Amino acid sequence: MRKALNQRQENFLATHQVFNTDEWEHCCALSGHRSRNQLAKLSRSNRIRKIRNRLYSVVPLGVTGNFTPPAILTAAKLTPDAVLGYRSALAFYGMSRNVHSSHTFLTRHRIKPCRVNEISFQPCSYPQTLQEQPDFAVETHSVWNTPVQVVSKERLLVDTLDRLELSGGWEEIVNAFAGEDALDWKKVIRYVKLLAHPAATARLGFMLEQYKETMRVPDSVLASLEKLIPETPEYFFRSRRKGRFVKRWNLYVPDEILKADGGLDGEF
Repeated sequence: MRKALNQRQENFLATHQVFNTDEWEHCCALSGHRSRNQLAKLSRSNRIRKIRNRLYSVVPLGVTGNFTPPAILTAAKLTPDAVLGYRSALAFYGMSRNVHSSHTFLTRHRIKPCRVNEISFQPCSYPQTLQEQPDFAVETHSVWNTPVQVVSKERLLVDTLDRLELSGGWEEIVNAFAGEDALDWKKVIRYVKLLAHPAATARLGFMLEQYKETMRVPDSVLASLEKLIPETPEYFFRSRRKGRFVKRWNLYVPDEILKADGGLDGEF
């Protein structure tokens, strides 16, 4: 039989299917031994199960055997300030065509990568350029009736092009965004300026020019990005110093990407 809780605690468990102890203590006005004792009682009565240190999952009513919560929720709660980004944000928005065995989240906390239920979780630090506004274009959404923090689609577009290795690669990004035609372009430009990563700006300009029609990119957006291109040529992939030079974006682009995207009508 499940033990009775006060209304605040019942409400918390009803709206936080996965939670960390910071959330629990803040929302339920508990701390120290009172918090630990209550969590221990809930564990013994099978109301919650410990996922890892300071992280718990609510056990659905009637479940007695093995139970694994959605991995994306674990990623969103591994630290008190976790924000879903890169491939995890793509998965959250239903924009990924791949099933990933790893999840990424942004955090200011120092935490090592870990594995939970055969899934890898990779913490990512915020770029130094965002120290003043790290939460720009971060939104609150709900997963499995649980509040989570996720970067907006506008920020995600730029972030994925900044860290290709955390986002599934170029093809994954194109598949996700090539048909996305309702982005807030003012927000995109503002974030590009905040991030101030020349290579990301160049890749973004290249992509938006390639998919201008399907993404409904205004000419003014491309013109704004042109003013922000890197002063010295950048390479599409940091580890591959080759490609054809695309003058407009001051960017070396590999032949396989140019061919896949139909080239730039001779503008090299």
